[in-house]
Amino acid sequence: MNKKPVSYLQTDARWKNVRIKCNGGDMSIGGGGCGPTSAAMLIETLTGKTCLPTETMNWACKHGYVTANQGTDYAYFKPQFNNYGIACEMLTWSTCLSAGSWVRDKVVEMLREGYYFIALMKKGLWTNGGHYIVVWWADGKIRINDPASTRYERLNGDPDLFFSQAKYFWWVDARAYNNAAKPTEEDEDVKRYNTIAEISDAAPWATETIAKLIEKGVIKGSGQKDTQGRPADMNLSEDMLRMLVWNDRAGVYGK
Repeated sequence: MNKKPVSYLQTDARWKNVRIKCNGGDMSIGGGGCGPTSAAMLIETLTGKTCLPTETMNWACKHGYVTANQGTDYAYFKPQFNNYGIACEMLTWSTCLSAGSWVRDKVVEMLREGYYFIALMKKGLWTNGGHYIVVWWADGKIRINDPASTRYERLNGDPDLFFSQAKYFWWVDARAYNNAAKPTEEDEDVKRYNTIAEISDAAPWATETIAKLIEKGVIKGSGQKDTQGRPADMNLSEDMLRMLVWNDRAGVYGK
């Protein structure tokens, strides 16, 4: 499971009204900074250093990637990320994202490998025109950091609806970051927990969260149940317990 990136809103009062000179005039971060704000989230996440939307918006405007009353150019993301030593490429110009399309399958595959994506959304739930968002995981929902919204349905998108409204994708290589904290399945010395009782004894700090996630259906196991009908074959390592607790606190699984 990928880690949830740092989240910034382009509408944050600290910078939403900041206007920066760009091609054809100027642009405010709140009005047209979704691309640079999305980039700032991932740059800070992957470098571990503060990177505010003001920094990326200034860079984008200075280098000619923002046009007044239009927004951020498609060519912006690769050089912006490369400026921080992060690999980024546009996935494809294809807009065929229906169920079974290779683009849709590739996005999900790469998310599971540890990549993040920036997606350009067309008119629909996410925007009335064009809007860039961060996509960080897919597990029955498409997990999103939306620089313009905190609405649940815009952060936890229905996959069919999401892909029907997505236009283009840029991948950001976060494999080293996302895979570093994952448990090594081949490591026989990794302690694993299969029941709530085992977790309660060895990792009591995770018991309440895991019980809640079982009730929500986030954790299902492969079929074996205990006497109370709960999964008895969860196969969770301590690293995975910590990840589940962190994600729950971050609101990944909803309220």
